[in-house]
Amino acid sequence: MKTFRLIGMALLAVVMCVNFTSCSDDDEPSKNDDGVITNQKLLVELRVTDEDGVSITEYSYDSNGKLVSATNTEQYDGSTHTSTYTVTWGANKIIESRNGEAITYTLENGLITHTSDCDGGDLDNTDFTYNANNQLVKLQYDEEDYLSYTWQGEKLTKMAWSFSDEDIHELSYSGKTCKGYLPIMVWSVDDLRPLLEAHPELAGMRCNQLPDKIYSKDEIDETTEQYTYTFDKDGYVESCTEVSTYKRLDNNETRTETTIYTFTWE
Repeated sequence: MKTFRLIGMALLAVVMCVNFTSCSDDDEPSKNDDGVITNQKLLVELRVTDEDGVSITEYSYDSNGKLVSATNTEQYDGSTHTSTYTVTWGANKIIESRNGEAITYTLENGLITHTSDCDGGDLDNTDFTYNANNQLVKLQYDEEDYLSYTWQGEKLTKMAWSFSDEDIHELSYSGKTCKGYLPIMVWSVDDLRPLLEAHPELAGMRCNQLPDKIYSKDEIDETTEQYTYTFDKDGYVESCTEVSTYKRLDNNETRTETTIYTFTWE
């Protein structure tokens, strides 16, 4: 997806909803000792389709509803590439490994506080900070560079990078919600991390508020992305269509791309 990705990637945007279901008091999430939500459906497949091809991630869980493995298959330009992720749970530590590479998540009170990546990826030596509502408010990458998150109640409304006053992403809402959560919201932390996609509550990013629009602007482009949602019979997001419009600031040239996200829950 071209939205909600870390440095160098474009971020998400507009969503229009056909119908929606809000959560009642009886549906309040219940967590186990590992910080994992146990009384809602599990994400078992995430499919991303655009003009270039398709990416499919399938998730497998243990009897306690904790992710143990995931397989991502990408089909682009006539070729297929498959990656298998293995997730190992320990005491206040989770290791997500793939092809000899591993990222280690350190937790406190059911929340990720630090990550280290043996391959030196985006989350290598990163500290996570939360507000009183256990929502993510900062990713600190090193002494100077960080990504900040602004919340209004349950809504994530803004993301900003410390190294650029112009690189800001603003989210707009009109009151639409879903049961469970919108998986692609956690891509603002990092994309292609099956653990975070399956258990975004571990990073304070289990969002059931559905944005209508995300507007972003940097030195080169101005981006607006819009979405249309559909839901299953229980109110979980079944699909999300993203229409992204990019405008170059030097010549006002525009282009539009459409991406369809499909989610399967069990």
